[in-house]
Amino acid sequence: MKVLIIKLSALGDVLQTLPAVNLLKKFYPKAQIDWLVEKRNSELLLENPLLNRVLLFNKEFFLKPKAFYEFIKELRKTFYEVVLDFQGLLKSGILTFFAKGKYKIGYENHREGSPLFYKIKLPAYDPEKHAVYRYLDLVIQTVNFLNGEIKNPPLERELFYNIPLPEKRPDFSFKTPFILLIAGARWKTKLWPYENWKAFLEITKDLRKEIAFYFIGGPKETELKAFSEEMAQIYDGVFSLVGKITLRELVYLMKKALAVLTVDTGPMHLASILNKPILALFGPTSSGRTGPWSENFIVLREPLSCSPCFKRSCKNPLCMSRLSPEKVKHNLVELLYSKTSVKNLA
Repeated sequence: MKVLIIKLSALGDVLQTLPAVNLLKKFYPKAQIDWLVEKRNSELLLENPLLNRVLLFNKEFFLKPKAFYEFIKELRKTFYEVVLDFQGLLKSGILTFFAKGKYKIGYENHREGSPLFYKIKLPAYDPEKHAVYRYLDLVIQTVNFLNGEIKNPPLERELFYNIPLPEKRPDFSFKTPFILLIAGARWKTKLWPYENWKAFLEITKDLRKEIAFYFIGGPKETELKAFSEEMAQIYDGVFSLVGKITLRELVYLMKKALAVLTVDTGPMHLASILNKPILALFGPTSSGRTGPWSENFIVLREPLSCSPCFKRSCKNPLCMSRLSPEKVKHNLVELLYSKTSVKNLA
């Protein structure tokens, strides 16, 4: 059986889809699974043994008729028994339409008119359900449609963690033990203010006598790069890897890390896949929908009536600025030195 997964972006969404692909492979071990993804989110899918082929799409193709035609011509060379739209947006719906497939499947309440392109519309999903479980349900309902109802789907915990990811050892030495600090995000409202990060570093001198702190981030996060390099000059035991490592190198480093302190962003989900202890700072988004899922995590958020608001801009994002450095340090210590399991704290 040949299956096409359509999940174009973003990095966090792609990573949250991997347990569903793992489950699909459990049901159909011999299935050939292809994945259609935007090129910028493809690094951890390339050479992944779960996948037969990775099809790289550039969103600019929609504005370049010739490039779009050539891509669709290549896409249509393969006939798929099942096409699964995990994205549920207009762009993924269009690609679902052009793919050659017997069954084109997605949820009936997917957005931007994408269900118009499905042959099989699954019952509406609960938007409050965590994305990982929503994607797992998409696979389970697809299997139910193809083979009849499965009463006890195999949702063992290993599905969430036993996911092969390509990795590469960085060609530089790093201090151990260490914690990764993930301070960047695509939404400005998700950011913990730099003054809070600096105050946090001020009060963690005792921790940094034994544990190194490494800021990580992408090459386009120039403001974060400048800030983290400044912090590395001011504080002992603080280092900046912002813009200096690839995602595959991050996989290697994250496996070695003691824990991850992060805002709501893509690498947080990589930490979940690798089952690392996570301290996650949430404000405008819902940890119930897109939070960490490792076996040991703490979510910190302020109990404000306006949070979560899911807004990308805010004149006064109190939900993040009011998260005190003292509270963050206290919970980081608890995460590191206690056997506390899953928590969501107000």
